[in-house]
Amino acid sequence: MPSPSQTLCGTVISAGKMMKTVKVRTTKQVYNSFLRKHFTAHQSHLVSDPNSSLREGDVVRIAPGWRASKHIRHVVTEIVAPWGPALEERPPVPSMEALADERRAKHKAKSERILAARQRAGASDGHGRDEGPNLKERHTDVIGGPEVVGGEERVVLEKEVEVR
Repeated sequence: MPSPSQTLCGTVISAGKMMKTVKVRTTKQVYNSFLRKHFTAHQSHLVSDPNSSLREGDVVRIAPGWRASKHIRHVVTEIVAPWGPALEERPPVPSMEALADERRAKHKAKSERILAARQRAGASDGHGRDEGPNLKERHTDVIGGPEVVGGEERVVLEKEVEVR
């Protein structure tokens, strides 16, 4: 979970126009040293709302998360003050741990699909290279490549690699 200094509190200004995304406006005080006065500065963030549980006017707490798209970099962590329907009538806001578990599960499923597709295609990984236990050895038998031996770098002209 992000530290309290990383979390921001803001108001939802646009909801329901983008899928699983809302726009949240945060405010902060900025000091103008010339005028010697504080002014309110606004900043808008596109925030991921996985269950579409936010409505316009809600006061929410957001935290930086992974990039869901090019501009969406924050995730809703909690609804501080709802506006409109009560919280019991809305879908719950998932915790950061639940979101991370879901992301890991998706990544694992994708990795399994990729491996299954590679196995169906044969021993090739789609780039004309052999795949299997000798993949590392194939990269180490480069002729003319640098090799560090005894603290100094030398160019290897010939090298034998044991193939299993």
